[in-house]
Amino acid sequence: MNATAKATRQQQPKLGRGVTPAKALGQLAALGVTGALTVVGEPGGVIFLRDGLVNGVESPAAPSVDRLLTACGKVEERVWETIPSRPARALVEGGHVSAAEIELCAIGALYDAAYFVLSTERAELRFAPDIEHWLGADCTVTADQLCDHVVRQRRILNEVHPSDVTDTAPVRPVLRPGLDRVLVSGLQWEIVLHADGNRTPQELAGLLGCSAYAVTLDVRRLAAAGLVEPPVATEPEEPPATPEPRVAASGSAAVPASVPAAAAASPPANGAERREILPRRVPGTFTFEDPPTGTRRHLPAGVSALAVLPGAIDKPPDDSLLKRIRTALQSLR
Repeated sequence: MNATAKATRQQQPKLGRGVTPAKALGQLAALGVTGALTVVGEPGGVIFLRDGLVNGVESPAAPSVDRLLTACGKVEERVWETIPSRPARALVEGGHVSAAEIELCAIGALYDAAYFVLSTERAELRFAPDIEHWLGADCTVTADQLCDHVVRQRRILNEVHPSDVTDTAPVRPVLRPGLDRVLVSGLQWEIVLHADGNRTPQELAGLLGCSAYAVTLDVRRLAAAGLVEPPVATEPEEPPATPEPRVAASGSAAVPASVPAAAAASPPANGAERREILPRRVPGTFTFEDPPTGTRRHLPAGVSALAVLPGAIDKPPDDSLLKRIRTALQSLR
């Protein structure tokens, strides 16, 4: 082992049980390391550090930069197949996005994924040195800034609606809310429009190509207003009684006739099969595949959705409308 590898190994903190992702991030930031902190759990993710500063976060619960740029129409899907690794500079030089747009999108995706990664409970932590974020953007934030932002996000969620039962459950809109009129934002309208009782807030964010935290927050607002139903609590099914094995003449236990041969050859899985609700990581990268959410519906005419990328709206403002607003304000003096 050379001196550089030995020094790097000595710098790594102990990431044993009881260490939260936020605490581990603070320890790594204090050492000024470069590498990837993998948080294994639900939903989990990866935090990338460069010289002790966070320069990227990925989570299967939040859309990554490539999904955001594709969803808002800035970068076509075919472009990603031709761009090399660490594509931030290539996207700017190719005229697909400006430097400000890629920085804003990268920062937004960083903070969005950080909420879910740092909120992972009972996580298993692993650190791999000398690994940088796949995007190659120059934007960085301190660990303290990131952790403080996540604390504020949790407080806002609890102020809007103190129950978290809708955060990871499929969104189920109320068919008859009992209200004469309902005023919702563009994003809330899209959430209700695409909620089919199977998609979680994180899956809706991947489908719409917007912030997963923003969708989670709006789902809580809809729940507080009585427009979204909490998930139906189902009682766990009792496992069927296992018949007593018959004893063969040789003294070995015979397989019951009701058990298929394939099941007898392999041991049963530990626990019931869980439906995968999160995207899968693309092999060899730190990006994740989109969940099979189907085709996005089109909004009715006259309904505008929330902008996916800050500053990415190319349509100029309506000058005539601005003039009418100015005239109306002047008449009130």
